[in-house]
Amino acid sequence: MRTINKLIFIGLSIVLIFYMTGLAATTGAIEGFVKDEQTGEPILKAKITFVYAKSSSVRHVSYSDKKGHFYRGGLIPGFYQVIVEKENYIPTQSTVRAPLGNTAEIEIKLKPFKGLPPVTKKISSKAMSLLNDGRYTEAIEKFTGAITEDPQNPIFYYYRGVTFEKTGDLDKAMEDYQKSVELKPDFILPTANIGKIYAKKKEFETAIEFYKKAVELGDQDTTNYYNYGVCLMNLGKNDQAKEVLEKLISLDENYSEAYYQLGIIYIGLGDSAKAKELLQKFIDMDPENQNASIAKEIIKSLNLP
Repeated sequence: MRTINKLIFIGLSIVLIFYMTGLAATTGAIEGFVKDEQTGEPILKAKITFVYAKSSSVRHVSYSDKKGHFYRGGLIPGFYQVIVEKENYIPTQSTVRAPLGNTAEIEIKLKPFKGLPPVTKKISSKAMSLLNDGRYTEAIEKFTGAITEDPQNPIFYYYRGVTFEKTGDLDKAMEDYQKSVELKPDFILPTANIGKIYAKKKEFETAIEFYKKAVELGDQDTTNYYNYGVCLMNLGKNDQAKEVLEKLISLDENYSEAYYQLGIIYIGLGDSAKAKELLQKFIDMDPENQNASIAKEIIKSLNLP
């Protein structure tokens, strides 16, 4: 009995999502369309950046064609942050799983934003290039210059916040994200990023407020849903967490970590059979996951046929 309790205790440990490094031998693909949210028209030359969740150094860039279509093959199977950017549009981001030997299909809608003055546009273009090259100190200087030229532009504060976050300065990142949201209250990316920073600081109540707001604004990034659910679990709000994680699965039925956390929730609800079903699905989907061995031990401890 002591061993069983110990195993369940280990299984109940909850963490925000982290990815281990590692590469796979076979590949997958992601394709889709980028459209104007207001008109439904395709967007030409939108920049789509694919960042591998297990190693941010693995990234690929594609551009949409005249039909708004893009395709990126040869991807290591797994989750990718798909970041979509286009001048005069609000940038967006989602988490997409590139399936083994198959293609994930997505549709992305961008919200139009006012055009930038020529001088500011030149500064912001250089700042983005520096950010993408990992030259963060220089990028911050350029974004600051863009903000000086156009202090009411929420996009510049957002990207400077992203840059500060990459340097590890979460306090300055938070300030910029908050300013971005102040200027544009329906801007999803900085709203979710504020939630992420509060979660990192283990201020889960506040993190939940911002994740909830991002979801209400229409956030479709499944990793944000996952972390939202985990924050709720950390506060013992399992009924709400269950609802959020089930919504996540409706958005992406292949998000394996969601099944693991739902399995833990069902143990707490006293439904061992459902917990076993969910944990086994997690193991089958993601046998190399660091929690797979824990899930196996929990299933054994349940003593079910």
